[in-house]
Amino acid sequence: MDVRTHEMFGPRDGTAAGRTASVMCLVGGVATVALETLPRVLGSSEGSAASVTWTAVGALIMLGLAVLLHCRPGVMPGRGYTALCLVAVVVNTTTSNLTDNSTFGGLAWFMFPVIFSAAHLGRFVAWVIAVLSLAGSFSIIFSTQPPEPAAADIASMTAVVVMTTTALLAAVRHQDQLVRQLHEVASSDALTGLATRRVLEQSAELLRSEASTAAKRQATPQTDGVGLILIDVDRFKQLNDTLGHPVGDAALVHVAQLVRSVVASGDTLARIGGDEFALLIPGDRAGTVARADAVHAVVRENPLVHSALDVPVTVSIGVAHTVGPSDLDHLYTVADAALYQAKLAGRDRVVVGHSDPSPPQASG
Repeated sequence: MDVRTHEMFGPRDGTAAGRTASVMCLVGGVATVALETLPRVLGSSEGSAASVTWTAVGALIMLGLAVLLHCRPGVMPGRGYTALCLVAVVVNTTTSNLTDNSTFGGLAWFMFPVIFSAAHLGRFVAWVIAVLSLAGSFSIIFSTQPPEPAAADIASMTAVVVMTTTALLAAVRHQDQLVRQLHEVASSDALTGLATRRVLEQSAELLRSEASTAAKRQATPQTDGVGLILIDVDRFKQLNDTLGHPVGDAALVHVAQLVRSVVASGDTLARIGGDEFALLIPGDRAGTVARADAVHAVVRENPLVHSALDVPVTVSIGVAHTVGPSDLDHLYTVADAALYQAKLAGRDRVVVGHSDPSPPQASG
């Protein structure tokens, strides 16, 4: 099954779905036992051995699922929740028809899969579960009631299921929109529009994971390593102090746009500090160094235009590269040391760092 199908039949959030299912199974198990024992306590029903057996089995299954999903909410495969809702509809329909129970208490059980699917599963699955639940409830209503009261109960059940599904789907859609907006805010720098350090770390972790997997399989990786380029705007504080913070902000936006112009597909460009940018590049060492030189050149050749005047802006650049799996901290340490050397050497240059003790190489 492809990813799109999996997303259609799986929950939006496996952990949240597991915790909700745990509560529903717990309530269902307790309610099942209560419905069997209360009539006996009140003396209105003696029940049967088969009824007691099925009640015990059903309660144990639901309580077992409640404990499992509470302790390990992500244990169930995504499609398992769709299957669980379908099983609930079938069990409710079968039980209601076997007991001829068309009371509110009997029909209320159909709302469990309806509520869960609308709250946690996709729109398509939610409406399928709603229709099947209505079909199951209709079957017991038709078989136990005269036409006129049956029609009234069917209308009421339809209204409840449709309104519940519609309301929950609307609420979930609004929540998803808020989550996407929060994700965009957390993933994008407000001033430059570049990615944030968090996105850079996620990209680095993904590349490291892919490299580790390839190494374990003794396969040839798709890339020849990964490089990190640290870019620092030269004399940025002086620029702020002499021309003002609005010009400093304009300089940051200017540099971000210029660097973005030489970024290739698959690269991750982020603003990670006040005037510091980072460019993560999957590829060989020569390609990483060439990209750093291109960044240096494009910034040097395109001054910032302010009040009809050209304001020269330059950058110091530190470069790190690794062939094997390596975390971002290691790359950052090497690139930051190279950046420091670039500043000590007079700024406005590229320095390529090494993970070994040999001295950095300067260019520019």
